[in-house]
Amino acid sequence: MTLQLAGWLCLTMATLAACTMPVTPAPSAPAQTDATAPAPASRREVTIWAPYAGELEIDTLAANADLIQEVNFFWYELVDGGRITGGVNSKAALDKAHELGLRIVPSIVNRGFSREAVLAAIGAPEARQAHIAAIVDLVATNGYDGIDIDYESLAAEDRETFTLFIEELAVALHAIDKQLSIAVHAKSDDAGAWNGPAAQDWPRLGAAVDRFKIMTYDYHYGTSEAGPIAPVAWIDDVLTYAATVVSPAKTYMGVHFYGYEWVGASGVGIEWRQAVKRAAQNDATIQRDESSEAWFTYGDGRFTVYYADVENLRVKLAAIAAAHPDLAGIAIWRLGGEDPENWEAIRAWAGE
Repeated sequence: MTLQLAGWLCLTMATLAACTMPVTPAPSAPAQTDATAPAPASRREVTIWAPYAGELEIDTLAANADLIQEVNFFWYELVDGGRITGGVNSKAALDKAHELGLRIVPSIVNRGFSREAVLAAIGAPEARQAHIAAIVDLVATNGYDGIDIDYESLAAEDRETFTLFIEELAVALHAIDKQLSIAVHAKSDDAGAWNGPAAQDWPRLGAAVDRFKIMTYDYHYGTSEAGPIAPVAWIDDVLTYAATVVSPAKTYMGVHFYGYEWVGASGVGIEWRQAVKRAAQNDATIQRDESSEAWFTYGDGRFTVYYADVENLRVKLAAIAAAHPDLAGIAIWRLGGEDPENWEAIRAWAGE
């Protein structure tokens, strides 16, 4: 943790109490009128991953169009054999995003974080070129602004293959005036703590892409012991390293809107609204860790829940803004089920 961050945290804490189907083209974008033009964007960007987008999520996009610059609809998967599957899961959400003037940059994720699916797609030069051509066609046919690549849990020995794929994909997309976003595992040095981050060459990836989104969450996760999901000190370490190899003007801090409920070393994802309900049902006492992340136990201590809420978000955004003022923005996982007050905290941060 930097001294600046540590000092800020002390001051703040003293004052704050995811189906296989053919790829289908998207409908044409409706014309944008003056009445639907978005408000001027802040210098700090907000992007948001949207695995689903029902009526409530569409309303959230509309209500916060002054804050959100990019939506990453989680509509496409890379499956066995290196095929891309998926399509537009919500025409209403797509139409609203067009109307609001948001950048539409859908994500492709390797289903089940399958390394084999990725290697089938990019492991050989011929396959890699065919995969890149398929992505470029997907973006161009649907009129998207670009694509977001979220290929996770590769092996360290896949590093060069994956890097070449991203570099060549960036060239192909830029040639048609489209953009490339990437989601990367968090790490605080080049090697990282496990294979996933070791497979990602940050200097070369960061130089190639337009937006470099670090998943600074899951410090504790579904198969770990219970604990904080995104400690601010750890995020600071990750972003401090990132600034040495990737331009901060391209770098986005991942922000979690979710939580986990653990029994021993087995955890399941839980939304803010579910966590709050669980605490109330069990008359649990909400506690705060040093990053102001909320947590509680119930069932005689058998269950432990950690989750993000607005108080945690305010502390995180302010601390990171102070320590990393040149950061491009934040990338939120995910749209839906979050503390509604989160958006006011983001509005205050974006306006600083």
